[in-house]
Amino acid sequence: MGSPPALRSEPMGRIDSLLVHDPPPAKGMTIFKQPEVIDSANLRKTSIVATLDSPLPKYQNIIWCSTFQMAWDKLKNDIIGEPIEVLGSENLANSLNAAEFSDKDIEDESYYATAGLLTDGIIEQIRNEMIQCFPSGPVPVFYGIVDLPFETIIAYSYLNAGIEFKYPFYINNYEFDFQDSNGMISEVASFCTLLDADSSDLVREQVDILYYRQAGRTGGTEFAVDLCKYTYPYQVVVANVSQQKNLDKTVADVEQKIFEFNQQPDYEQMRKLQPASDIRPADTLTVPDMLYELTHHFTELEGKAIGNQPWLDQGYCMGKAIQMTNFVLGRIGVLLRPDDQIVAPPLGQPQSRRFDFNRPFLIYIKKREPATSPFFVMWVDNAELMQEFLVESPE
Repeated sequence: MGSPPALRSEPMGRIDSLLVHDPPPAKGMTIFKQPEVIDSANLRKTSIVATLDSPLPKYQNIIWCSTFQMAWDKLKNDIIGEPIEVLGSENLANSLNAAEFSDKDIEDESYYATAGLLTDGIIEQIRNEMIQCFPSGPVPVFYGIVDLPFETIIAYSYLNAGIEFKYPFYINNYEFDFQDSNGMISEVASFCTLLDADSSDLVREQVDILYYRQAGRTGGTEFAVDLCKYTYPYQVVVANVSQQKNLDKTVADVEQKIFEFNQQPDYEQMRKLQPASDIRPADTLTVPDMLYELTHHFTELEGKAIGNQPWLDQGYCMGKAIQMTNFVLGRIGVLLRPDDQIVAPPLGQPQSRRFDFNRPFLIYIKKREPATSPFFVMWVDNAELMQEFLVESPE
């Protein structure tokens, strides 16, 4: 059958939302790089996984987003009609088949997913429905359509979750030393609370400490933080904990620790980021800025034949399996805008506490409801996708 035809969707009109409300930096103040569209094949220290149970490679950032699963579910349920067989990539296909993403874990207005055939006008349908669902968002532009057979299947999904903190955090005007799992230290940009803030500081008051364990004989200090308890319907959790065998188990470990911490008698006191007083310094929080736009090809699937009948006899294969993710974590809040496409052509309480995310940590975003699963998870191992700390040189 030769090489499978290429098809990609380029969402247009994306806006860099990192610190967009800040004035231009004064001379000598921190400045930030603008986002670059990056192909994951050019990254050495970052891996994108299709399922939460995927094994975690060492010394890597690991990113998972539900959109690829949502596109897979549409292809499986609406087109193939049964679990999808991918010849030569059976293990990954089985994991995707078993890991359906429930629509109860995300608000209807936050996502769009569909699947269909070119001959039935799926491209025009996607464009029209995306305009209706996200009138101010990007309209997918599909290239290479004229080169594809009318029988080509398109499965597409898109997610738009903008989470704005009620009170913007403060810019950290000093370099923040992040040490990765290999011991390498990088000076990165970050946002923070103020060291000398008092009890009236609203930025500090919005932080909710979900879990805290002081360092002891069995390990270092661990903690999990809800950056803003007022965000709804979603919450952003960052957790400095030990990595488990996969992202699913790491999130489950954090959620269990949060549950147990909630049962402690001094929970209401411990959950607060304490201000400075006459007898103790303030608790502090510092988080690295992150900003990236990634395009990733799931090459494990691309070019592999679909084994289900009658699709196998008709020569269908996974032509393209692409995920594009736009993620921002800054002092204003979080922006997550990924879209995916699958193309199948017929081919203890110390004196003060420091919540410094200066070593590998976990980020996940989920609905602020019990028993819901996250729709974005990232294990941050290194500074490859962080913002380098830069200071304008004096003239």
